[in-house]
Amino acid sequence: MVEYPPFDWALLIVIHIAYRIDPSIRPSIQVSLLERADHYIFDITSTGLFLQAAIALVGYAWMYTITRHIKLSLLTTLPPILLNILYSGTHTLCAALDVFTWLSYGVIHFVSPFITALWLWLFAPPGVVSVFGWTFGIQNCLGIITHLSFPTAAPWYGDQYGYPLPPGDYSIPGSAAGLVRVDAVLGTHIYQDAFKASPLVFGAFPSLHGAFSCCCFFFIGRYSRRGAFILGFYVLWQWFSTMYLRHHWRIDLLGGLAYSAFAFMMFYRSLGRMDKAYAFGGSGGNGWQRLFEGTKLQYAFDEKPDVGYEAVTRSPRNGSPLSTMVELDGGEDDLEAGRNGSGPP
Repeated sequence: MVEYPPFDWALLIVIHIAYRIDPSIRPSIQVSLLERADHYIFDITSTGLFLQAAIALVGYAWMYTITRHIKLSLLTTLPPILLNILYSGTHTLCAALDVFTWLSYGVIHFVSPFITALWLWLFAPPGVVSVFGWTFGIQNCLGIITHLSFPTAAPWYGDQYGYPLPPGDYSIPGSAAGLVRVDAVLGTHIYQDAFKASPLVFGAFPSLHGAFSCCCFFFIGRYSRRGAFILGFYVLWQWFSTMYLRHHWRIDLLGGLAYSAFAFMMFYRSLGRMDKAYAFGGSGGNGWQRLFEGTKLQYAFDEKPDVGYEAVTRSPRNGSPLSTMVELDGGEDDLEAGRNGSGPP
C-alpha cells in the first residue's frame, strides 16, 4: 500500500489556509526583482555568460558528487542553454501553441505525479514510490514556504498593469495570463475564475510546475532509459509552456529544478539501498510482479532477480569446498562481503 507522507498533507493544508493570513503580517511583494535577475543572468552579456557557466558548473558538480558518472553529469550543464533556447520561441503567439502549452501546463501537470507514482509502483523496486511521495512533498512544501516568505510577481503582472510596475498589493487578484486565450478557444471561463481565486497570487519563484516535472523526470529516468527521454521532453515542454503563457521567468524554472534536485538528493542513498535489495531479491517483487505472480507475465519487463550469492569456503576438516547460499538485504556491507567471499556461513 502506498503511504502518503505528512509533507503532502501539510502542503494541502498550507495552500488552504494561505488566503487567511493577514496581509499586514505578510512580507512586502517583490514586483521587479525577478525580471531584473532573469535578464541579468540569462541575457547574452559577459556577466550573463559568466553566471550561466557558473550555474552549469554547479549542476555538473552536484550530479558528479552523487553519481560519479561523467557523461550523466555533463547533461546537468544544459539547463541555462535550454532555457534560453526555449525562451526565444515564446514571443510568437498562435492558437496552436496556446493549446499545445495548455496541455502540459493545465492538464498533464495535475495528473503527472499520479501517473509517475503508478509507474513506480508497477516497475520500480518496492518502496521507491514512497520515497517519491516524500521527495514530492518536501520540494512542494519548501516551494510554498518560499512563496509565502518571499512573494514575487510573475511576468503577467507587468503585462497587465504596465511599466513602471506599480507596488504589489495582496488584494490584487490572480491572473490566468496566457490561459485566457485557452478559455476563449474552449469557450469557458475555467482558468480565469480559478486563478482569480488563487490564495498565492505572488508565488512566481520557484516554479512548482517546473519542479513537478523535474521530480517525475528524476525518478522515472532512474529506472527507464526510454522513460528518461519521454520525461525529458515533458520537462522541456513544461518549461516552454510556463514562459509562453507568461506565468514564470527563466529563473523561476531554474529555481524549481534546484528545489527538486535538493529534495531528490536527500533520498539518493536510500534509493541505492532499495535498488540493491531488489537486485538480489531481498525486498520481493515490484507491483507488476506481484500482480502477475506465477504467470508468464510476471517477469515480462524485468529479469528474475538473483536471490543471494554463493559463498565458497573450505571445510576445516579436510579442506574440501563447501557452498552456502547467503541471503542479502541489499546493504553495502553485504555486497562487500559477497565480493570478498566472507559472508555469513
